[in-house]
Amino acid sequence: MSIRKFRKKMKPFIIILTVVFILSLAYGGYESYRTSRANKKAQEAMLLNKDYIQKIDIERAKQELSRSYADRVDKDIVDILAFNEVIDKNLTLHIAKDLKVKVPSSEVNKQYEELESSMGDKEQFRRMLQVRGLTKDSLKNQIEENLLMQKTREEFAKNINPTDEEINAYMALYSIPADKKEEAINLYKSEKGAEAFREALLKARKEMQIKDLAPEYENLLEKTAYEEEGFTITNLDLARSVANVMLGQKISREDAEKQAKEMISRQIKMAKIAKEKGVKVNENLDSISQFQDYYVGLAEKVRDEVKPTDDELMKFFNANRAKYSIPATADAKLIFVSVKSGKEDDDLAKEKAEKLLSELTPENFTEKGKSLGNNQDIIYQDLGTFGTKAMVKEFEEALKDVPSNTLVNKVIKTKFGYHVAFVKENNNNQQWTVEHILLVPYPSEKTVTEKLEKLNKVKADIETGTLTLSDKIDEDVIQSFDAKGITPDGIIPDFVYSPEIAKAVFGTELNKVGIINPNKATIVVFQKTKEVKAEEANFDKSKEQIKSDYINKKVAEYMSKLF
Repeated sequence: MSIRKFRKKMKPFIIILTVVFILSLAYGGYESYRTSRANKKAQEAMLLNKDYIQKIDIERAKQELSRSYADRVDKDIVDILAFNEVIDKNLTLHIAKDLKVKVPSSEVNKQYEELESSMGDKEQFRRMLQVRGLTKDSLKNQIEENLLMQKTREEFAKNINPTDEEINAYMALYSIPADKKEEAINLYKSEKGAEAFREALLKARKEMQIKDLAPEYENLLEKTAYEEEGFTITNLDLARSVANVMLGQKISREDAEKQAKEMISRQIKMAKIAKEKGVKVNENLDSISQFQDYYVGLAEKVRDEVKPTDDELMKFFNANRAKYSIPATADAKLIFVSVKSGKEDDDLAKEKAEKLLSELTPENFTEKGKSLGNNQDIIYQDLGTFGTKAMVKEFEEALKDVPSNTLVNKVIKTKFGYHVAFVKENNNNQQWTVEHILLVPYPSEKTVTEKLEKLNKVKADIETGTLTLSDKIDEDVIQSFDAKGITPDGIIPDFVYSPEIAKAVFGTELNKVGIINPNKATIVVFQKTKEVKAEEANFDKSKEQIKSDYINKKVAEYMSKLF
């Protein structure tokens, strides 16, 4: 048979084989895709709008929430809360996208570095991430998402522009002093911004579409748990209330649910009273949010109804007279300077340490050390037993090969000062039991005097206006603090108690600079910026504040009876 005839007869078979081969490839590709998709689908919890939510994200949310609750809240409650938190997070990120909210990578990196440095050891930090199923990139992604959600909430607050009338009413409702108006405005904007965000999130929840929900999560979807007097309570509302009860007291889930339902019933009672008084809220909100708004609205209504007489106000004033007296206070800028020891001071400490070493023996070390006491210049310590790398390098190296029950034959210099050490036991240079006496190089009177002279020149420049008091006035500044409300007896709010500093501040003229040396190594430079003279309580002068406080007391009494 000729080759031409053979090819002609074989052509149909070749075509069939080619088609079969192509079909087998297509089928194999389809099977591979189907298997891959099946594996992927097994890892997916649901399709939320256009995003696939992974099961691992929900399980991780459960673990994190349970950990934050210190395992005090029932697992089923945690599951409902965590599942819905994942939904809220996804919806919030889409709200952020719609609002064009961005997070600079520099902010993400800064937070990551702060977390890493807080662990102290990069390898330990890496292991901690591994335990939590995270990598550097996935943690950074979490940080970015958290910052996005935070900035999204803040974005809503930016659009809140309260009127003076609204701020005055807000300050009256919460008894905010007149001199705190700026703080009140920020609080108001934050609160109203949170309300606006809450409404946007609720709208997104109502419009969301969930498909392909894995069966194990069906019971976690928000749904009606029960209805009471026109209010719909969802399983999510109930879970939040139960969690609050369980966090407040050690109690079973059943008892917590009973208490939560009783509290919700009282809130419904309060809401009905608020409605009767004309309070209106956004009824599209979830029931718990409505209760919160009804509470505030009712408090405002009751406040408007309280009309105290002058006699009632005077009686209230006399019972709370101390509250309306004005105490003496002062504000001051405080700069703390740590006087460093000079070479002469260092040499003196070394000389004292060497003299002490010559007087010590293993037999008298402990008794002598204790008799010296602990003060700024000299410290005795029983360091106990420790291993390698527990102490600074110079100290550990000096201990090597020193026999048990022996003094180190030389003074040890470290960044802390000069040490005289007694090795009670040396376990093959792997562990030591040690006592030591530390002599700290402390600034001499001469060193302190030189620093004071330098700072007094700076003081003159500040008072003439050629220099501003700041932490740049000296290379040895260790701290600066704007102290508000210093009291004559020495209380410096949010800082320290120091009668010596307070006495100096009150004894200095306004805007003048003072310098004190409260201890051997510390100098305080200060400038008094404000002083309030003490005043006895005056009814007429404080009448508006007295009235506001009286009304708030009556409102609180009324509201407490509802619960």
